Amino acid sequence: MRRTTRTAEDLRALAAVARGDVAADLILEGGRVLNVYSGEVLEANVAIAGGRIAYVGSRATTGAETSIFPVKGRILVPGYIEPHAHPAGFSNPVALAEAVLPLGTTAIVLDTLHLLLHAREDDLPEFLAALSALPLHYYWFLRLHGQGHEDRERDLFAPERLEPLLRLESVRAVGEVTRWPALQAGEAATAAAVAAGLAAGRRVEGHAPGVSAERLQTLTATGISSDHEAMTPEEALARLRAGLYVMLRHSSIRRDLPQLASVATAARAFSGRLMLTTDGPNPVFIDEAGYIDHLIAVAIEAGVPAIAAYQMATNNPAAYYGLDEEIGAIAAGRLADINVVSDLTRPRPEVVFARGRLVAEGGRLTAALPQPDWAKYLPPAYAPSWQPGPDLFHPPQGEFVPAMHLENEVITRRRDVRADGAALPPGILQIALLDPEGQWISRALLSGFAERLDGLASTFSVVRGVTVIGAAPTAMALAARRVLEMGGGVALVEGERVIFDFPLPLAGMMSRESFPTVVSAVRTLTTLLRERGYPHNDLLYTLLFLSFDALPDLRLTYRGLWDVKKQRVLLPGEDLR
Repeated sequence: MRRTTRTAEDLRALAAVARGDVAADLILEGGRVLNVYSGEVLEANVAIAGGRIAYVGSRATTGAETSIFPVKGRILVPGYIEPHAHPAGFSNPVALAEAVLPLGTTAIVLDTLHLLLHAREDDLPEFLAALSALPLHYYWFLRLHGQGHEDRERDLFAPERLEPLLRLESVRAVGEVTRWPALQAGEAATAAAVAAGLAAGRRVEGHAPGVSAERLQTLTATGISSDHEAMTPEEALARLRAGLYVMLRHSSIRRDLPQLASVATAARAFSGRLMLTTDGPNPVFIDEAGYIDHLIAVAIEAGVPAIAAYQMATNNPAAYYGLDEEIGAIAAGRLADINVVSDLTRPRPEVVFARGRLVAEGGRLTAALPQPDWAKYLPPAYAPSWQPGPDLFHPPQGEFVPAMHLENEVITRRRDVRADGAALPPGILQIALLDPEGQWISRALLSGFAERLDGLASTFSVVRGVTVIGAAPTAMALAARRVLEMGGGVALVEGERVIFDFPLPLAGMMSRESFPTVVSAVRTLTTLLRERGYPHNDLLYTLLFLSFDALPDLRLTYRGLWDVKKQRVLLPGEDLR
């Protein structure tokens, strides 16, 4: 796998500091260092120059310009790495960095799905580079296909569009391959896309919930490198046995780590094949519990050896992505991403250094994070070029209409509904997916979402479109118009009044606002929906996945109501042109 480039001058300068011939820029003095390679905690000073670690040991060569940061009685651990994340919580990457840097996470491997759907094609490499230059390192996994049916999918994920992105140093993987049945069946285009990723030296991220041990063999044979969908220790062990790297997930939608931790015992705990991931949590989860620091604490509490838990959050993901000579450890030559903790059982850091700069102390961010030119890279994806009217919103009619029933936040089951009268049965809502330019609409029925709801519209989705849910056509139309007026976002209407709205102008998914503002908005929206009967734990994931074509059983896409298992349309969409 391609490594980050350092010049000969960079190497000579760092070597001079390591020899003691040149003074360091910064010395962390008097602490103990967690060596994730040897599994030891050793007394040592850490000398830093040019943003990298030059020396770890007993010496401390200082000069007039050297800063000394005393850490006596403290332990230095590597900055934490999130190996698999999504922009799943209204926040943009800069706001997310502002939230998680004080929690010790200094690197994130982030999804590119919505950037591919909405960013300007010519500017995308520059945009990824701008985000990767933040004090928090952003790396990327490159989507090979959509996560829901897209009417422009062939162009959006064309090989000629993806190939230049594969050459970017910050792109470390391709996937996640949510349409794994196509890969398993030998579908040519998917196999070719995976092969291109492998040829570029990239990992291939899997997504295989509930897949049997036998079928895992096929996925491994077709190039899949890892999976984060194990929900039981048995499933995690089957993935290890199949040769996959395994990301143990713990997040707002699935809090599986206490159960999965039992696989990380004895030799397996130190195999290097296990990692910790949040898989893109609700921002309220980060605000209340934490991020990768929280996962380390949960793993230790569940019985994972402390040093192994840190390895799963530092060197293991770094090595997996071919970045272990850059990040993931406190050793000479590595970038100086270092957390200062009071004890290994308390992974929430007191002080955070990123690239040799103090960026957070006492849980507060101390460094300014530059904002990219959002307008340049993510032009408005939704605009009020048309005004949806109430006449668009009428439920499918029939003696037995196939309907989506939310079993939990993200899983739907088919429940046929009798809808041959003027009013829908109690608890049954309309759901529609609208093209932003008014070219098509798909309609279906939905239960298990809310007991009473006039109108809710949202662009927070895995597809480009406006999802509208409710029982009152006038309110549904008003909510849809408000979302388009905001350039993307969420709007809740009761009667003829908008009672909540929150703009998401960046790809219809992300806010320009600070992380605390986002957290407050999510809490308010969740409270309002709970008051109207939303029964599940994570509203954002419900909205996000209503069109996700790899989850059972029914999904609403531009094609219409889609039966995931049978791979066919149950209720076709309507062309409005």
